[in-house]
This record gives sequence, structure tokens and C-alpha cells, in this order.
Amino acid sequence: MSESPSRLIKTADPTQPAVPQHKISGKVAPVRIFQKDWMEALTLISFKTFLIFCSVFEGIVFLITLRNNTNSLYTLLYTIAGIPIWLVTEYVLHRFVFHFRSNNKKIQRLIYIFHGNHHIQPNHPYRTLMPIIVTLPVGLLIWFLFSLSLGLGRGSALFLGFYAGYTFYDCMHFATHNFRMKRFPLSLWKKHHLFHHYRTEEHNYSISFPWLDRLFRTHFKS
Repeated sequence: MSESPSRLIKTADPTQPAVPQHKISGKVAPVRIFQKDWMEALTLISFKTFLIFCSVFEGIVFLITLRNNTNSLYTLLYTIAGIPIWLVTEYVLHRFVFHFRSNNKKIQRLIYIFHGNHHIQPNHPYRTLMPIIVTLPVGLLIWFLFSLSLGLGRGSALFLGFYAGYTFYDCMHFATHNFRMKRFPLSLWKKHHLFHHYRTEEHNYSISFPWLDRLFRTHFKS
């Protein structure tokens, strides 16, 4: 797939002129984010580690959900409701936060840290997933807010579905960059997301549920 001009790469990191100004292969060393090795190590995560962490974390949330809910129907409904909440959250974050436009150097640096580096090197297997150093504190904060608003039982049930949606999203994101996915319907997900990287960064923001881009008129028509 041919490469298109990239706004995120052009404004990759104004504090580091050595950062590549073009997409590079995922088979070489990861693009540097931090100068200190221990900080850099925290940005890398394997697919196996991600799956183990998410399984354990979801298992803990599931047990707490069961222990604090007496009505199975409400538990199920709140869990299901968490999934579409994640889908919309994913779209909004990717479109309006990860691709935020700014001439401020500090903001550009932040965008490079949490997303711009991925557009420089889309297919590196250790940089396709959000690292635990980010997902754990953010996940705990969202769980706390849900529980504060709805009570521990219902809040945990809602978060259970929300985090399940997130886990599916990151697994699908990893797959689109690292698995062949040539057969229908998985090929739809792969094509949809790779268009975002190689054709137009201003379209195809949703990964888990590509049809949201049609709803919000950000679908790329090839």
C-alpha cells in the first residue's frame, strides 16, 4: 500500500530532530521515545504480556462484580452497556485526542509520545499495544469513577464490559498490524485501519467497530 503524507510524522517531536520523518519498518529497533532506558522499556509490551495482564485484570473485576451484585439481569445489562460506551470512547480519543492539532511544541511532544511514534513505525509488535504503565492507572481511575457514580456492584459491571471492549480493541489493533487477516470478514478490519495509516490519517478512526466512521462521516472511500 502506497504511503501518504503524514501530519503526525511532520510534527513528530520538535525536541528530537533525529526522529525519522517517514514511516519505517517494524522489523528494525523501535523508534525512540525517551532517552532514558528504563523509561523507554516501560513503553514496550508484547502481545503475550498484554493478554496475561488483561485476563488477570478482567478476572479480578469479574469476581468483584459477582460479589457485589445480587441481580443477575442488571449485572448482565450493565456489562453489555459498557461495550458501546467503550466504542464511542475509542473513536473520540483517536479522532480528537490522538490526532489533536496544535502548534505548541509541548503538546506536539505529548502527541508524539502517545500516538505519533506509532504512525512513524506502525507495525512494530512491541509498540502496537498500549503499555501497562498507561492502561492500569487509567483503568483503575475509570473503574473508580463508574463505581462512585453507580455503586461498586453496578459500576464494576459497567467497567467489566468497558474494559472487555478495550481489550478487544487492542487485540484487533495488534492483529491489523501484525497478522495477515486475508480472509473475510477479518480483512475488512485490516483494510479499514491500514487506510488510516497509509492513505489518510484524517479518516477511519474506529478500529473495533469500523462502521462508526460511516455514522460520523469519517469513512475513507477507496
